[in-house]
Amino acid sequence: MNKTIQDLPLLFLEKELRLISQDALLIFDKKGIIVDVNNTTVRIFGKKRDELIGTPFIDVFSDPVKANNAVEQVFDTGEVRDHELVVETGDESNTIVAFNISPYKDQTGKVTGAFAAGYDITRHKREVLELHYLQHYNRGLIETSLDPLVTFDPVGIILDVNEATIHATGRGKEELIGTPFADYFTDPDKAYKGAMLTFETGEVRNYELVMKARDGTETIVAYNASVYKDQTGKVVGAFAAARDITERKGAEHEIQDLQHYNRELIEVSLDPLVTFDQEGVIMDVNGATIRATGRTREELIGTPFADYFTDPDKAYKGAMLTFETGEVRDYELVMKARDGTETIVSYNASVYKDQTGKVVGAFAAARDITGRKGAEQEIQYLQRYTRGLIETSLDPLVTFDPEGTILDVNAATIHATGRGKEELIGTPFADYFTDPDNAYKGAMLTFEIGEVRDYELVMKAKDGTETIVSYNASVYKDLTGKVVGAFAAARDITERKKAEIALSESKAELDLIFKIAADGMCVIDADHNIVKVNKTFIRMVDMDEDEIIGKKCYDIFSGELCHSEDCPLEQLKKGEEFAEHESVKKRPDGKEIPVIVNAARLEQNGKFVGIVEDFKDITERKQSEEEIRDLQRYNRGLIEVSLDPLVTFDHEGIIMDVNEATIRATGRERDELIKTPFADYFTDPDKAYKGAMLTFEAGEVRDYELVMKAKDGNETVVSYNASVYKDQTGKVVGAFAAARDITERKKAEIALSESKAEVDLIFQIAANGMCVIDADHNIVKVNKTFIRMVDMDEDEIIGKKCYDIFSGELCHSKDCPLEKLRKGERFVEHESVKKRSDGKKIPVLVNAARLEKNGKFIGIVEDFKDITERKQAEIALSESKEEIDLIFQIAANGMCVIDADFNIVKVNKSFIRMVDIDEDEIIGKKCYDIFSGGLCHTKDCPLKKIQKGERFDELECVKTRSDGKEIPVLVNAARLEKKGKFVGIVEDFKDITERKQAEEEIHELQRYNRGLIEVSLDPLVTFDQEGIIMDVNTATIRTTGRSRNELIGTPFADYFTDPKKAHKGAMKVFETGEIRDYELVMKPKDGTQTTVAVNASVYMDQTGEVVGAFAASRDITLQKKAEHELQETVNRLEVYTTRINSLMVTMLDQITVEKTKGVILDISGLPPDVEVTEPLIKIANFARQLGATCIITGIKHEAVLRLTDAGANLAPITTEKSLLDGLRYTIAMIDEEE
Repeated sequence: MNKTIQDLPLLFLEKELRLISQDALLIFDKKGIIVDVNNTTVRIFGKKRDELIGTPFIDVFSDPVKANNAVEQVFDTGEVRDHELVVETGDESNTIVAFNISPYKDQTGKVTGAFAAGYDITRHKREVLELHYLQHYNRGLIETSLDPLVTFDPVGIILDVNEATIHATGRGKEELIGTPFADYFTDPDKAYKGAMLTFETGEVRNYELVMKARDGTETIVAYNASVYKDQTGKVVGAFAAARDITERKGAEHEIQDLQHYNRELIEVSLDPLVTFDQEGVIMDVNGATIRATGRTREELIGTPFADYFTDPDKAYKGAMLTFETGEVRDYELVMKARDGTETIVSYNASVYKDQTGKVVGAFAAARDITGRKGAEQEIQYLQRYTRGLIETSLDPLVTFDPEGTILDVNAATIHATGRGKEELIGTPFADYFTDPDNAYKGAMLTFEIGEVRDYELVMKAKDGTETIVSYNASVYKDLTGKVVGAFAAARDITERKKAEIALSESKAELDLIFKIAADGMCVIDADHNIVKVNKTFIRMVDMDEDEIIGKKCYDIFSGELCHSEDCPLEQLKKGEEFAEHESVKKRPDGKEIPVIVNAARLEQNGKFVGIVEDFKDITERKQSEEEIRDLQRYNRGLIEVSLDPLVTFDHEGIIMDVNEATIRATGRERDELIKTPFADYFTDPDKAYKGAMLTFEAGEVRDYELVMKAKDGNETVVSYNASVYKDQTGKVVGAFAAARDITERKKAEIALSESKAEVDLIFQIAANGMCVIDADHNIVKVNKTFIRMVDMDEDEIIGKKCYDIFSGELCHSKDCPLEKLRKGERFVEHESVKKRSDGKKIPVLVNAARLEKNGKFIGIVEDFKDITERKQAEIALSESKEEIDLIFQIAANGMCVIDADFNIVKVNKSFIRMVDIDEDEIIGKKCYDIFSGGLCHTKDCPLKKIQKGERFDELECVKTRSDGKEIPVLVNAARLEKKGKFVGIVEDFKDITERKQAEEEIHELQRYNRGLIEVSLDPLVTFDQEGIIMDVNTATIRTTGRSRNELIGTPFADYFTDPKKAHKGAMKVFETGEIRDYELVMKPKDGTQTTVAVNASVYMDQTGEVVGAFAASRDITLQKKAEHELQETVNRLEVYTTRINSLMVTMLDQITVEKTKGVILDISGLPPDVEVTEPLIKIANFARQLGATCIITGIKHEAVLRLTDAGANLAPITTEKSLLDGLRYTIAMIDEEE
């Protein structure tokens, strides 16, 4: 019975799908209806088998008409080849398939349908498009390169060049192509050798040649070249790129000069300098080291650094500490010379790195600190000397502790109070004044701010005598820097009071002060009429004097106190005190001015006649306060990014705030630290608490050493600096503490301990001119620099008046340094022009310090820094405006200057090209109209942020030109000021179009690669060098029956029946670089076992370091099964052959003995294959030779035809359809013979 077309696929596909299962296979009938599909078709079309079978073939494609053409063509012409159709999958990523279709016939030869085999060409199509794109892209890269690029063949003949090569050689492309590459260099032989070397080694790097242009210009270039191959891997040419290294050559010579210079610097150092490697072995030394150790350079290099110290272990630890922390500071060791001399040294060391940033060694410098010990003894001597000064002072001197209790007094205090030392010591300092509360406040103020000056009190003696005194007090510290008390000196100021009275009676002088006062001042009578004003007040209200005089004060300069009980005039009229007050005053023109208002009562013959009112314009201060608030916000940012632990705590030592560095240092979270005692995080809490309290007593502490204790037990020596901070009212609200490297403190101790002789030496060798001047303006001492500065002999200077030797605008004025310091005022460093006695003028920076002896002013030390060169530099700087403008114009980035109103006032050429507008169309326009972006009209606008004093960080942005074109840029901006006032910004735009395109290409490539991995039907896995899975694809998830999260982070070997073999294979990948066809049995979660062949290879990062392996598993279960079946078939054939041979011997023996005429062989149930029939044919031949006929039964006619087609010779065999037919044939044959 013939099979129908619906039955045929089951017979046909079962055999064929093993070979072509990667292709989509479909069968459709003559009506175009799909009758069967394979698994690949189901996967590609994204539909189930049941959904596809029974639907029209043309309906599953995006172009049914084109699909129908293929159906009609196959039945018309007999076949269709490479017919491309797009599978309609329902999502964006449609699949392109190329179909080969041929008709299918039944046993009678009738066409009943068609068989279609399709292969997915989506990737091929994409690759073709990408290839075309890459060809255009690569050519674009070559042509836009600023470096000359050339390709040449294996003989050195030029095949192609870019525009840069044409420009560099001065020859056209036609002149260059087809000519020898070597002809365009000053040394053709060397150029030819370099070209040939490329083909020998595959590439050359930094091959230096001198390029020769047509006009004779010569350029030093470094060539990089590499071969390129065709698709078969055959080398067909080389690609070479030249880089102009003329400037680099000059730089290399400069580097060599710098290396020689650095060596000279090292050799001239008076301190021993050593470099050693990470094992502590010396690599280099300078002459000072050779002298200090008494050994030659050859003896030292290659030996352990630690061998030249009395404590080698400590020296070795210090060397290793350098590599652990990056540096060590003030590491004390005792150096041991060959002759036994020992020297105490302080080592500073830091690591140094090669060009890749790798640490290759350490550099150490030693400083002899032996003299420090003697200096400490001298400090103790100076302390005893200071005590002697105190005792001989004629002024009352007192020391008291932080509670205000007297610790010590001098004889002058005993005399002034009329009490013995025993009566005074241990009693409150405040008890000996008419106002004890005020006295106590002054004492406490000393500890809060560190010192008080001119603090007036009335001293009360035992006999009732009262003396007005002015106290100066300052804290003093012990050797550890801890504040232990305060030192106060009282000066009788009775005479000064008299002088103040005399000064107040000087009407002319007061009037002068009134007129020239920097503050606005006015005199107002008892009826609020203005009767007198100064010039500053006139400028302040912006009116003429005659418009002001006689007017009511509240009409000229009104404010919130006017017409209120707090009016200064009304308060002072009632005898009340008016406190200085901050206010906003309003002029008649409406302008408001922030001021500080003060007022004083005026009397005539003891009667109130009005007030003097003072207005200090604080407009600038208000602006400064706003800037300060911005700065405070900025400071908070600085605090948070600080690498040093920063803490704030209150008066009780309780932590109020910490930064991230403190959190890391203590190993505790912010919530664990805040509201806990500051002292709890140190090994000595008592000392830490005392330090915290000392901050509030003294106002600050410096270099306070503590050992910080972290949660994990780690201990760190830190040096804390702390100071109080106040609210706007000046009230101390807490303290701010920061940990500091104690290196600087050590240096300060060394500097502090230097002897008097060293100070004198510094005075003499100081770079600045210095002189000592007594209280009568006589010069008593000068240094060599001062002598050179005034160009006179020392004996001509000493004893002369300072203003006769080196005069200036401060001489004979109230701002004279000597006069200001004599009165206890502060002198601030001042820029001046001094005139020598020969008339030459010298610009200098002047500074001065007060000199005292036994507490009494005796003169000053004056310092003059010659700033002639700086002034010349300022002139040169001002002349460089044109040069800066040139740099602005030729800058590669687009730049523009924008004023405070967003108007563009200046642009450079790059900006003009960037916006593609003429300069005269840009200037004067708003910046956001010419080059707009996302920041425009927002709070993040660069101009707005910088105008408010905020920081603007470089930012990536997309700017839009006036023609609508968008350009991605990096934006940066800087503040412009004129006379300290904001006037605009300079904005910089770097075009990053090419970078953005490259990033997008990279992202696209990443997506493409991920897509390739995910669409693979084979399980793909990446694992690290420990065999731990890093990534898997969907096929791996399906095969193992586990999710991605279950697989990643677990051992690769866990998912196989033999984990040891699997792990061994994974490790072998890293040993040999790859494995091929490594057989394993995969074990999914459901217990099913799949035999797979694993191919794996390592992959590397950009540095070439192996970071993992990539493995692909191919299911070979069917292959293994086929191999097993084949082996079983071979075994069966061997058994079958043995049986056939036995049968043949028995049968032939029977024919010979019995004289048999006919032999029947029934093969019903056996396959009609050549392997089966060949032995039977041999038996038939042998039987025929013995006179017998062989009849084979159980074989169909079509099987006979198939065997004949397969090449079997059935001539000696008679075949019958069944055993019964065979018997009939044999009987008939015997009867016929008889």
